[in-house]
Amino acid sequence: MLSSAVPPDTRVLTGPRRARHLTVLFRSSLRAMPKTPLALGGLVGLLTTAAPALLHVGLGLPDVAMLSRVAAVAVALGAGFVLDDPAARTTVAVPVSRMTQRAVRAVPALVLAMAVWAVAAAAARTTLPQDTRPLFPWGGLAAEAAALVAISLALAAVGLRFTDGERGSLVAAPGILLLVITVVLLPEGAALFLPPGHTSWAAVHRIWAGLLLAALAGGALLAGGADSARLTRR
Repeated sequence: MLSSAVPPDTRVLTGPRRARHLTVLFRSSLRAMPKTPLALGGLVGLLTTAAPALLHVGLGLPDVAMLSRVAAVAVALGAGFVLDDPAARTTVAVPVSRMTQRAVRAVPALVLAMAVWAVAAAAARTTLPQDTRPLFPWGGLAAEAAALVAISLALAAVGLRFTDGERGSLVAAPGILLLVITVVLLPEGAALFLPPGHTSWAAVHRIWAGLLLAALAGGALLAGGADSARLTRR
């Protein structure tokens, strides 16, 4: 077993030195981050919502909301792969916490996923009649999408715990699919995917906001753990 000791001058980083280390970590993490699944998820979401617009198909508000949700599921599935790190067991020590290492992947992935979803939702919105477009519920649907992406990332953090930090997607991908199927099959009185204008819309989206906050908090806790400065066994 390799020694867990690190030089005293690398144990605590402050000021400009810490900023330099974080910048290097951010760049290297983005380069190493699996990008293909997130790109494919975004592409599926964009194609799903853009197809009716390109074909000049007019849709109603419930149908457009459904397309936006399909796009949200697609980007959430892609986001579940961004924490995968096949080289985790052999990665050398770095003087930052494990949470920081994973946050520099998760945060940009969340932002990018939501940006892609927003474009997909905007494409879906163009299929609405002009007088109906102002009724498109951006806030509620965005809360659903953000919650799904955050839950996917939190599930990936769970998966990392069981795969030595390598394959969080083994839990995230099936987990998010199971969650969505469960939500779709909920009885009407407990439904979380409601048509826009439903009398319970505001109440249900408070639940989605709570799920988003819980996923962010839970993901942050799960992404932590033992400090990454300790060398792994080879």
